[in-house]
Amino acid sequence: AKAESVAGAAKGSKFSVMITLGTGVGSGIVIDGKLYYGKNGFAGEFGHVTVERNGRMCGCGKKGCLEAYASAIGIKRTAFELMASMPDESPLRDISFNDMDSAMLSEAAEKGDPIALEAFRLTGQRLGYALADAAVITSPEAVFFFGGLAKAGEKLFKHIRYYMNEAILVTYKDKIKILPSGLQDKNVAILGGAALVWQKQ
Repeated sequence: AKAESVAGAAKGSKFSVMITLGTGVGSGIVIDGKLYYGKNGFAGEFGHVTVERNGRMCGCGKKGCLEAYASAIGIKRTAFELMASMPDESPLRDISFNDMDSAMLSEAAEKGDPIALEAFRLTGQRLGYALADAAVITSPEAVFFFGGLAKAGEKLFKHIRYYMNEAILVTYKDKIKILPSGLQDKNVAILGGAALVWQKQ
């Protein structure tokens, strides 16, 4: 989050939220240009807000966390649930759970695969609704997405925008940008760590 604010797409923005969609769902909140830690240093655990009471088991031990639905593993679980409920033919049916990754789903969606498209819609819906709640508390200028699943780009972002604006308080409607990270995959942690050290000087 800090790296994004000093060297990425959030440069110049004092109020932003960074969300990483990878093996899990990570996040950070920048307020007035500074990373917000909260009392115990764990502020911004967006991946562990509850989006479904008694829903999927999450790696944290809780049920129904956003991470269980919107991470790279979460969207795979969604795709396999859809394959069980949708009759559509799809080459995804020939891929085992362990062999499938979010890049394969993105490629399938690019080709119009109905299961992949619905998996991205449902994932965007979960993220959009959760962001609608988070936005009224943090009031960011923009939310930036990083990580393997975020590389799907507009196949995911268009749904996040739609459902966030559908659920958000009217004061915020269409005023919060949903954007891809401006950072490269390499050295992000080093860049962010260096920025935090510099901030404390």
